[in-house]
Amino acid sequence: PQRRYPLSGTSRKPLGSIKLISHRSNTVRFYVNVLTRLLLLGCVIPLTISTMVYEGFTTNYTRYVFSQRGFESQYNEGIYKYRVLGKALLLKTYRVIKHYEIPTIKPQFLSLLDENADRKFYSAYFYMNTIFLCLTSIMLFFVLGGQKNLNFITVDLPIISMCFLMGITQYVVVPYDTLSYFFLALAAFFIISSRQTLWNTMALCFVVVSATLTRETSALILALYFAMNYRTILAKPTSLMINQTQRDFFLITICYISTYVGLRYVLGGANVIYQDLRILENINPLSLLSIIFFGSFAILVSITESASKSVLVLYIVSLPYIISIVLIANPWEIRLWIPIILLVLILKVKAAQAHEITEQGVSKQHAA
Repeated sequence: PQRRYPLSGTSRKPLGSIKLISHRSNTVRFYVNVLTRLLLLGCVIPLTISTMVYEGFTTNYTRYVFSQRGFESQYNEGIYKYRVLGKALLLKTYRVIKHYEIPTIKPQFLSLLDENADRKFYSAYFYMNTIFLCLTSIMLFFVLGGQKNLNFITVDLPIISMCFLMGITQYVVVPYDTLSYFFLALAAFFIISSRQTLWNTMALCFVVVSATLTRETSALILALYFAMNYRTILAKPTSLMINQTQRDFFLITICYISTYVGLRYVLGGANVIYQDLRILENINPLSLLSIIFFGSFAILVSITESASKSVLVLYIVSLPYIISIVLIANPWEIRLWIPIILLVLILKVKAAQAHEITEQGVSKQHAA
């Protein structure tokens, strides 16, 4: 038979090479999409929300803390003086703004909130809380596995929802909320990673100490760790030695207690546990609405798909914090519910992702 030669200047690529090129192209496209989502979720959206809140809204709650003198008068007294890390970072941010003449913002009626209000000091709240809102969103991206998949429903949407909720609830302007959210998300990253290494344990201990220097909500890190590992923690030891999970839980508990007690010992003063008892003051429609809000969230999480026992355990071990909101805080400050909502959302999404993987595995078995 007559031999056929390829046309001049043409060549045939092996099928394997074509598949390799296609695989590399898909990989590059995947990581470009991941980086794009990380930029949007971790920077653009939080920055937009924070600017909208601090420039467009005027708080109806926080007063007389928008100058350095007023701020120190508020946060050097009572329960607030033990929240040292957020206070130090805000004052440092204020000094940086003054030194480098960084652009500032302020709502139109700032002088009504504080007659000694300093535009640069108000902007320090904005810059600091915006940075940590961005960092919290970035940490949530990795906690929910955004670097591994492109699922909008189980990664992007929960982050956007939490970002809006964390941003809008800053109608109470304080120097430690978004900072505490960041530490909660960072702790969740180390806990969910399940790497029981020395470095992971040391990192988690560092986060617990830093979070406790920020606000008392750091106790919820212990609650999350227990909820994620309650079976192992409650397991009876087979010998005189405790297991590694029990050891790590003991270590982070010691870190929390020692930091909490140490702050109160060093700084001294009254109101070492709470500022005021507010049982009677909290009997009002606003407090009732906020309790109904959180109750509605808890019910929705419990009755929808992918409910997990870890969420129920988290609710139970978080009861002291929930009760304290009602007794010694203002329940209508929705920001106080955010730490629990954040951790519950993480557990709910992770359960949904695990359920989705299980269903995909079953479908593949049926298809085979």
